[in-house]
Amino acid sequence: MMLSKAEFRGAVLALGGVLALILAITSVTPGLPGELLLQTLRFHLVGLGLVLTFFMVLFGARWRALLFVGVLAIAFAHGAYYIWEFQARRNEPVGALRAEMTFLNYNVLSGNRTAKDVADFIVTRAPDVALIMETPGVVEYIPEIEAALPYRLGCERVATCDISLFSRHPITDGKVLEIPPFRRSRLVVAPMAIEDVSLTVVGIHLSKPYFDEASMQELGYLRYVLSQVTGPVVVAGDFNSALWTAPIAWLGRAQNLVPGPTYPATWPVELGPLGVPIDNIFTRGDARIIDVAVGEDSFGSNHRYLLARIGLYAPL
Repeated sequence: MMLSKAEFRGAVLALGGVLALILAITSVTPGLPGELLLQTLRFHLVGLGLVLTFFMVLFGARWRALLFVGVLAIAFAHGAYYIWEFQARRNEPVGALRAEMTFLNYNVLSGNRTAKDVADFIVTRAPDVALIMETPGVVEYIPEIEAALPYRLGCERVATCDISLFSRHPITDGKVLEIPPFRRSRLVVAPMAIEDVSLTVVGIHLSKPYFDEASMQELGYLRYVLSQVTGPVVVAGDFNSALWTAPIAWLGRAQNLVPGPTYPATWPVELGPLGVPIDNIFTRGDARIIDVAVGEDSFGSNHRYLLARIGLYAPL
């Protein structure tokens, strides 16, 4: 039995109504489970809405399509505002360039079946600092990585291992912290010096965004830790959320975090550049991300890595 044009129109309008409700909920941020995930997918949802708009027009619901476009525009503008807010902080002036560093941010996947390829890549690339999440994926190759990056924080015990940080430069009084509420060892604080310029690298692996209240507690703890750090800071990790989500925007505003010039998609690997940037690198103080590249080959991980060049500048 063939469906009529009116029935197709009704189905498309119903789907549009559900999508409009989802976008409204994520914009208002009432604290519902999974809200962070929906906010991360905000622009993908808007793209889906544009497809539905086409079919609304096709099946004769032109005025309702126009109203729906208004809803999509508001949702898009809400996310775009967070991006603008982050990006505006890149315009804050800095002094003369004093030093540069390379920084690798990489969730290698704990069950990675091509761990040797991951380790070989890290050793070959040998950045100044490598922040590794889900380190059990390469735990058997830690000695090889340490041969290239001899200073390490994290994963002293495999049973509690997740985040680790490898550096070509000595780490002074570094520490690995447990993050409430789950008390996982997923936060590293690593003071060091690059070409005699002091800075602190803070790395974090946030919980998946299915428990929004837990994510807020974790970000609140990260904010507290950052408030205790002085001087230039690099903040990086697997945030499991894009920077256009309300909690990440709140953290950025509270700690004056500066993003890179672009936000490459890192997950899921299968979508490539059409994915979402849930792995991020920020700076604070007299540090700026000069450029950031994303890995075309994930070497068996479900995340693409980020490789950034970071400048350390003189105070004004």
